[in-house]
Amino acid sequence: MLNTSNLGFSHSYFVNTMTSSYSQSQEISNHLEDEDNRLVDPVANPEEMDPSTIQTLDFSSSSEEFQLSFQDGTSLNISHFQLALLKEKSLYFKNLWSGNFQETLQHPLALTQKEFKHLLDCLMDANFKFPLEEITSTIQLADYYELTEVVKNLEEQLIDGYKSKRFEPFSSREESLVELKELLNFAQQCQLNVLKKFLEFTVVSALLNQVSQLTEFERIINHFSNGIESINFSDNIYLTDAYLLALKDCKNLKVLHLKSCENLTDAGLAHLTPLVALQHLDLSWCNSLTDAGLAHLTPLVALQHLDLSWCNNLTDAGLAHLTPLLDLQYLSLRICPNLTGAGLAHLTPLTALQRLNLSRCNNLTDAGLAYLTSLVALQHLDLSFCRNFTGVGLAHFKSLTDLEHLNLYFCLKLTDAGLAHLTPLVALEYLNLRFCLKLTDAGLAHLTLLTALQRLNLSNCKNLTGAGLAHLTSLVALQRLNLSRCNNLTDTGLANLTPLIDLQHLDLIECYNLTDAGLAHLTSLVALQRLNLSNCKNLTDAGLAHLTSLVALQRLNLSNCKNLTDAGLAHLTTLMDLQHLDLSNCKNLTDAGLAHLTPLVALDYLDLSDCDDLTDAGLAHLTPLVALKCLHLSNCKNLTDAGLAHLTPLTALHYLDLSNCKNLTDAGLTRFKNLAASLNLKILGRKNLHKEEIWGQK
Repeated sequence: MLNTSNLGFSHSYFVNTMTSSYSQSQEISNHLEDEDNRLVDPVANPEEMDPSTIQTLDFSSSSEEFQLSFQDGTSLNISHFQLALLKEKSLYFKNLWSGNFQETLQHPLALTQKEFKHLLDCLMDANFKFPLEEITSTIQLADYYELTEVVKNLEEQLIDGYKSKRFEPFSSREESLVELKELLNFAQQCQLNVLKKFLEFTVVSALLNQVSQLTEFERIINHFSNGIESINFSDNIYLTDAYLLALKDCKNLKVLHLKSCENLTDAGLAHLTPLVALQHLDLSWCNSLTDAGLAHLTPLVALQHLDLSWCNNLTDAGLAHLTPLLDLQYLSLRICPNLTGAGLAHLTPLTALQRLNLSRCNNLTDAGLAYLTSLVALQHLDLSFCRNFTGVGLAHFKSLTDLEHLNLYFCLKLTDAGLAHLTPLVALEYLNLRFCLKLTDAGLAHLTLLTALQRLNLSNCKNLTGAGLAHLTSLVALQRLNLSRCNNLTDTGLANLTPLIDLQHLDLIECYNLTDAGLAHLTSLVALQRLNLSNCKNLTDAGLAHLTSLVALQRLNLSNCKNLTDAGLAHLTTLMDLQHLDLSNCKNLTDAGLAHLTPLVALDYLDLSDCDDLTDAGLAHLTPLVALKCLHLSNCKNLTDAGLAHLTPLTALHYLDLSNCKNLTDAGLTRFKNLAASLNLKILGRKNLHKEEIWGQK
């Protein structure tokens, strides 16, 4: 439980936050009214200023320093840069010091020098960490002085304190609930929206989810009912219809997650009708809900987000109850298997819809898609696994000119002719055609006008050939392209990718016909950050020579490229930004090959699983890779305890897979005791290896 007194605030402070306990504005006013002081407030009284008494400072000299005085009688010199930064980041200081710095300099700031230095340190260094007990009081100061960036930084530090459990957690005890309520009030008053949402969605919700008795649930919720805006009851095994009745006084509730609340029925939804402020409602995986339950949602006209995924009992009739929800922007009906095209007719009034998920609604046909024509605000449409429309239905999409994201994954009957109807969708940025098995090269010709496309997935379109890729050359905005398992692609086909110089991700998994010559066509793709060549079994060391120019690469997958040898890895030494490298099941690699990895000091993931010829000597080449967090060595059967000694400098390591390394013993594993706090050892298949040796728990 958080001790609020140690955080520099109290209940009485929260009550008066809006008037500020520092009362600086009143102090300034009092000073201005003091005739002996004879100071003029240049912000509040511009008409009373005597220009002859004001000396405007020249801030052009970067070496100039300015002295500030504070309420504790101390003073501090700050640089020109610091002064300029304060004026830039704070409207308060900008107004206070605007052209009249010497006048206001005589007026002490209503805070201590220490408090000011904390604010300045945090403003100049985003990584500056405050003592936890001082964060809230400093937030109040930063909020008063309109230092928005400092407030945001401190808010993040406060949240991190709760996430890392550096604060004693809140409990359901009365005094703890009172303190939690006070902290929520503080977040509300200082407009710490991220903190407020975190406390409500994580802390308050966790307390509610832990109780199995309705009376205890009611006692807790009553502390927060007036102001709470978000609650997460997902996967709550105790929650029944009666629990939702206890929410009746939560008039400000905007977000409610009820995902996988399996005891919830239609009667429970009736208790939501008073929650007219509700904007976001998640009912996914509530398998007991029926059409009758949706009738209770009709008063919730402020709803913008509604998730009904996996509500298996819903039918077309249920969707009729959604027609009054005219503000709805997001609707998921994913895996509602009883829905048909007739049900979509009830969605036609929902013209504010921007995202619609109809994935796995297998009864939808071409005719049903006609009801989407009125949804002209749609930006995101998911029709994946809708296996019964041929593409004729896509003709109804010509009015959806705002569409940016279209998922047609596993639409098995989609044909080339269907893609012709996509040509008006010139705003399209994402198109998923994975496993559209009827598509051919002719279909890709219809994509040439979609020049806004940034992501295109053609994986498992097994009829595509290199000739089809010629139709993609106009898609110069493309950043991600997936051609995995397009088994008819050849080296010449990759030549069509050379104009796509903005490409960042390219997947060529199991393109069995690609050879080293094909990789030569990738040399111009210097923006590539991710390249997946897994199971391209014809690649050899010579092919990797074509990758040397791809110096932006961060992830490279060469798993199951069984013709690669140690010599091939020498071509990777230029890839200094590489963070993720998969060499698993590259059977010809030996210890000598690992020597070529030593320059790749940015690596944080390395997979050497099933590299059968690696020995202890090879692991010595990994010691410079101090950024490594994840290392896979499973089935490297020649490794012994002596080899593990080479890994002890890798203190960033938190995952090490040594499964089926049959020569390892507990004695070798004890070398990792110093890493025990971070290391997540995965050890399979060896009964004589005991994890407690590593964790020091023996």
